[in-house]
Amino acid sequence: MDKLSPGGNAQRDGNWGWNMTSDHCNWAGVSCYPHSNSVWQIGIKKSSLSGVFYASSVCMAKDLLILSLKDNTIHGTIGEEMGKCKQLTHLYLSGINFSGSLPDSLSHLGNLKRLEISDNNFSGELPDLPRISGLRNFLAQNNNLRGGIPNFDFSNFDQFNVSNNNFSGPIPDVHGLFTADSFLGNPGLCGKPLSTACPSASPPPTVKQKSIVN
Repeated sequence: MDKLSPGGNAQRDGNWGWNMTSDHCNWAGVSCYPHSNSVWQIGIKKSSLSGVFYASSVCMAKDLLILSLKDNTIHGTIGEEMGKCKQLTHLYLSGINFSGSLPDSLSHLGNLKRLEISDNNFSGELPDLPRISGLRNFLAQNNNLRGGIPNFDFSNFDQFNVSNNNFSGPIPDVHGLFTADSFLGNPGLCGKPLSTACPSASPPPTVKQKSIVN
């Protein structure tokens, strides 16, 4: 966590208390369990936080349940080390300046219920997120993600949005639970709930029989 530095003036920096000589449970935005120095939440949204994100530092908090860095000016990639935050249930990384591909290790966060990565510059294909059986909210709009949309169990979702990306192919069956707004802005997508029908599969070409002349 010391690899992230709060922005703003020097006085505000001092008030944050983010330094290795002080009790981390007294750091701004950090919550510990009562009578314990075990961190369960890091919540620092809209706080002019700047710098490079190091998942390896954050995931040293082994009991971390909630991580929110929304609407700051952090940059870089998430990194495979994110998979070490095994207890995470809520991950809020929207409105930052992340880029690159999402790490495959995100699919190993088996306790995750909410994942927000919207309004970034993420690219590449989604990892195997459907393996997270308890995922209830996935917001990934306004990125540069591509490939097909995985076959999630949409009946489990309360919120789902992948609009304004570069996804392509047929939309999985959402069981009427989500409208076109969740998928708009992906020119390559087709099928319900969008009005763009998927092209019919072309029949195999007919093989013409040659006449055999004796």
